[in-house]
Amino acid sequence: MKKRINKILPFIFSLILCVGFITCSDDDRENLDLSGGVRILSFSVNGVDGTINDESGTVQILLPMGTDLTKLTPKITLSDRAVINPAGNEAMDLSKATKFRVTNGNLYKDYMVVASHIKGEMLSFSIGKYKGTIDNDKRTVHVRYPKTEDVTKLVPEFTITNGATVTPAQGATVDFTKPVTYTISYMNETFPYVVTVEKVDIKPIAFLGVANSASAIENMDEKTAYDWFAANVADFEYVSFNDIKNGKDLDGFAAIWWHSDGNTQALPTVALEPTIVTSLKTYYQNGGSFFFSSWAVQYVSALGIAKDGKAVNNMWGETNDATPIGDDWGLCFTGNESHPIFAGLQKPIGINNKVYLLGKGVKARGHNAIWNFEWGDYANNIPLWTTKNGAINLASYHWDDQLKGRSVMFEYPKVGTSGIIICIGVESYDWYNEDGSIVNLYKGNIETLTSNIFNYLLK
Repeated sequence: MKKRINKILPFIFSLILCVGFITCSDDDRENLDLSGGVRILSFSVNGVDGTINDESGTVQILLPMGTDLTKLTPKITLSDRAVINPAGNEAMDLSKATKFRVTNGNLYKDYMVVASHIKGEMLSFSIGKYKGTIDNDKRTVHVRYPKTEDVTKLVPEFTITNGATVTPAQGATVDFTKPVTYTISYMNETFPYVVTVEKVDIKPIAFLGVANSASAIENMDEKTAYDWFAANVADFEYVSFNDIKNGKDLDGFAAIWWHSDGNTQALPTVALEPTIVTSLKTYYQNGGSFFFSSWAVQYVSALGIAKDGKAVNNMWGETNDATPIGDDWGLCFTGNESHPIFAGLQKPIGINNKVYLLGKGVKARGHNAIWNFEWGDYANNIPLWTTKNGAINLASYHWDDQLKGRSVMFEYPKVGTSGIIICIGVESYDWYNEDGSIVNLYKGNIETLTSNIFNYLLK
């Protein structure tokens, strides 16, 4: 009997506690004020209304060029009885995204507010199959065009900011013997772009792979990357490791891209065969450039490009299943904002030092081949790594604002007669939409980044 009572008493005590909690919760709930609205109804600066997006919680304000965005006094109207912090009744810096919290009773809603200058931009520019490199900060467009072709009667195709106009107009025949100014007009502002067509000896870019032909590529991430490559690179060729083993002449290629993203981090045996390594070393030493992505970033060790002989020190994820990611993934490149490989990327509102490559909910396998500077030979000493290894840190994870903890994207600059190498081993550089998951809203950044890398290597 005593045993039964000992068992029953804890149960009764727990039940009393639960009832108490429920009662308290009901009382508290009755005291909550959930009746008020928490919306920004209007937000204006200097008489210019901002664009409010309640769903995303953002306010964007476009102001004329020359406006000091660091000293703006907003006028704000809110839902009845709501208050906002900051109050917005004094001059403030809105050049960077600033959080405003609207509170009404026990409810609140956050808005990110940013002001920027009106910009009419050149979004794309091509002449036939030859795509231009656009620098919207400097307002320039550079097109590499075959030196044997006439440039006096060319008809470019381009896209500009929605709602803007431009002269010369779309479809106009233009003489590009000298640089031509395209003037974009948008919201009573003008934005002149200087377009230069450079006549050069066009060399193809090679896509390197283990498969004996492009049609035989089995890995879906590698296949998707190749399909984009074939559709967007003017002059290209697929080259297999066996082609090189059989004597393929590499001198005619401007650059070589190897994207290795399979289910093992180990480099394929064929890539390490002495004749192939020697051929690729010679190509590099004679000025040939490489782009290595995912597991392929290790190849800098085998080719003798890393001065200390060391490859990345942190690799994982080869057996990962396709999993929806929980947040946006991308890159932070503080200090390298002006590097041409980051030009034209779509950045978060009010931020200039980071971009996203994979959107929340997209399924990815998450392969990583990176440098981690929290431990190892170069712990907390990136300058020593640059000196000993020869690489320059270009980008870290999007959350590493100071670029002190990781290098997920790095460059080996030209040394003597050598070429240039760009490496990216971060999980967010992922081409294939696994299992047909939601559309990757940042796919355009992956494509632009890759195009920028090719253009950089062709310099």
